[in-house]
Amino acid sequence: MDHLTRSLTNGLVHAAIERASEFRTRDNELKELLRQPNSHILPVSQARNLIARRGDTHAAAWLAAHELPPGGDDLVIFLGMIDGVPCFALDLQSGDRRLADLESRGEFLELRTVGPMLDELDASILSYARGMCHWHRRHMFCGACGSPTIAAQGGHIRRCSAADCGISHFPRTDPAIIVLVHSGERCLLGRKPVWPAGRYSTIAGFVEPGEAIEQAVVREVREEAGVAVTEVSYHSSQPWPFPGSVMLGFHARGEDGREIELIDGELEDARWFTRPEVGQALEKTGPLRLPPGFSIARRLIEDWYHHAGP
Repeated sequence: MDHLTRSLTNGLVHAAIERASEFRTRDNELKELLRQPNSHILPVSQARNLIARRGDTHAAAWLAAHELPPGGDDLVIFLGMIDGVPCFALDLQSGDRRLADLESRGEFLELRTVGPMLDELDASILSYARGMCHWHRRHMFCGACGSPTIAAQGGHIRRCSAADCGISHFPRTDPAIIVLVHSGERCLLGRKPVWPAGRYSTIAGFVEPGEAIEQAVVREVREEAGVAVTEVSYHSSQPWPFPGSVMLGFHARGEDGREIELIDGELEDARWFTRPEVGQALEKTGPLRLPPGFSIARRLIEDWYHHAGP
């Protein structure tokens, strides 16, 4: 399986989402797309997505333009097309009276929690909407001069409103590495104190300025667990809008016989787990709890368990 195929089969990624960026500069056409009877709008509030409950299942709560109660100067973001259907995100501010009107359509929930209960397409488009709305909320003012910014190009740019500045700000994604370190029949997993009891996951961290991503893999594993790694192999990637990252996944071989040392204090614990222990965790028959199924961390662990390598 090649890297592109792996990435497109990770959680929060779906090939059916066509970004259709050519429409972003066509304001009149975007307005027409928004008014189409079949257009879909995804409301977001306080970084939470509107989720409809259908019995024991969950789904994205899509609204048509005519179903949305009228409001003020809304931030509407063009997400693209799904099977020819225009899709938009709507960022509702805290206290917006329309939030109560939407209670009959669903509940605003945290995607990190409800993501495993959604189908792949819903999880992907909701994460896209969440990430874009978060970026807008963090860039209401120009980082160069402090003046208010104005959304443009379907919500994919914010321009400084000051005539003597006018800088365009684009959505940013922070690169972060995530790595499954293995040594023979063992893999290295760590846990943070805020996680549920028994949960362990792969090593992860942000790429620093002036650093290659492979260097970041080596540094993060050493800082968090005191283990030296070699044979760093790229696996796949995954958008992670919590709040705005792209996870760059790797497998790497860990140094044998080195005692684990929690150097930077980010982890509460780190240890080597055997292949049988990981197998029991995947079958939910052992004490080890793994990260959620839609995460790239889980994908890295599963691929190591089944194939013993990238």
